[in-house]
Amino acid sequence: MSMSQEDIQNEIVKAQQLQQQLQMVMNQKQQVEERSEDLERALEELSRLDEDTPVYKEIGEILVEVEDKEKMIEELEDKKESTDVRLKSLKSKEEKLQEQFQELQQKLSQQMGAMQQGPTGGA
Repeated sequence: MSMSQEDIQNEIVKAQQLQQQLQMVMNQKQQVEERSEDLERALEELSRLDEDTPVYKEIGEILVEVEDKEKMIEELEDKKESTDVRLKSLKSKEEKLQEQFQELQQKLSQQMGAMQQGPTGGA
């Protein structure tokens, strides 16, 4: 079945919207990946410190010495875990959007090819 010119225009708009959504998800994913890596580095550095080494935590615009290093490690591990869950969700969403975009792109290519060939058969 051939699509009308208006249907094709609507599909092109959908493809552009999918592409924008995909770009937003990819940007979010990159930010979350960076956050996860930062948390991982912080946990690694904390594990290397001696027990008597003071540890500081940023609260707003100031640094405060942490009394319980283990509690801080737990907090960072919890943040890392929730960040990784968010990252997994974004990766899944990115894959779905890519699939939808590719399917729509293929559909449009076929329709555009059919339109360029012109009608087949007699009048």
